[in-house]
Amino acid sequence: MAIQIHNKKKGFALKIVNALISVLYFPVRVLSKKPELSKLAPEKILLLRLDHIGDVVMTSPAFSSVRERFPKSKILLLTDTVGQQLFGEDPRIDEVLVYNWPWVHQKKNNRFTTEKVRELLMLIRRLRHENIDLLIDFRGDLRFIVLFGILTGAKIRVSNSRCGNNSLLHASSQYDVSKHEVERSQEVLECFGPQDNPGRPRIYLTEREIPAIRKKVELLTGEAFPNKLAIIAPYSSKDVKSWPASYFSEVISALSADGYTVIVAGTKDDSEDAQLMISGMNGKVYSLAGETSIRELAALVSVASMVVGVDTGVLHVAACFDVPIVAIFGSTRSIEFRPYSPFARILETSTCRCNQFLHDQCDYPVNGYAECLATLRPSQVLKAIAEIKLNPIISE
Repeated sequence: MAIQIHNKKKGFALKIVNALISVLYFPVRVLSKKPELSKLAPEKILLLRLDHIGDVVMTSPAFSSVRERFPKSKILLLTDTVGQQLFGEDPRIDEVLVYNWPWVHQKKNNRFTTEKVRELLMLIRRLRHENIDLLIDFRGDLRFIVLFGILTGAKIRVSNSRCGNNSLLHASSQYDVSKHEVERSQEVLECFGPQDNPGRPRIYLTEREIPAIRKKVELLTGEAFPNKLAIIAPYSSKDVKSWPASYFSEVISALSADGYTVIVAGTKDDSEDAQLMISGMNGKVYSLAGETSIRELAALVSVASMVVGVDTGVLHVAACFDVPIVAIFGSTRSIEFRPYSPFARILETSTCRCNQFLHDQCDYPVNGYAECLATLRPSQVLKAIAEIKLNPIISE
């Protein structure tokens, strides 16, 4: 199985590491009896998705499959703080464990400090005491297999082939870049037997959360909850995914003129930019950037008339509900990471000249934005919005 790491230096290093692991683990593979995974009845299962919000949400259909396959098992989910907020009350999961893995492109939480290492060691110790029978890693990350599979003593380890890992795993699926992340997560589970087609991502909201967010919107606008509510999600964790702010302003103005109440969503770090984006606009245009928790945001998109945004976690959260989505793609591969929803319209120019597998930077920027996104005009987004009015759903 080929390693699917597209940074050449990292890919070369991984090949060397996998070769060394293969030599070291050769005696273990020869002497160990291969488990019959189709007959496995684990007492404790650890699901592993230490990743970004969209990736965790796209893995959620697999949670249902694991629960259906192992109804009597205790299922633990290891994710980050945002994942815990989204899935801490999920009936498919018995317990959520938290570790905020440092990601290099983030402005915050992007270094392994002494405290981070201490937290990691404590987590590994905790998992050793849990006596995990089965580890399922949906990212295919060699580091995670070693840290949370080998060092924790997980008896059975299953993942995909993204980083190799074969010598450390009892089963792995092919990491196919032509398939969606939802489908790849489901394929990891095929080692236990045939799997149905994955369902849609799902977030379970409580009965009190919908009335609470409706009340919050009414307090924001000073009016009754709007019949036409559009949520704008302009911000992503990577600048290369951004669509020009002036384009978003044009779309917001058109929606406002059409009678929509428009709310810009984002984090606290986005709040200043959001206020700048909507400043001076007429109509019912507001910002809640930095003013909602992730669960409030999920509730907000669930009651919206539509969601418009770039490749960001907000759109994947929206895919959990029957809300029309206009998703603006360019520097990332929509075939892999589009919102997994029959209500999602994907807009992209297919003119990206950079490495979409890396999507770290654009080598052909236009006014500070990726060329492929700068050439996607507001008129194309407005056309998609007009189509939504005629037919909200794309396909079943």
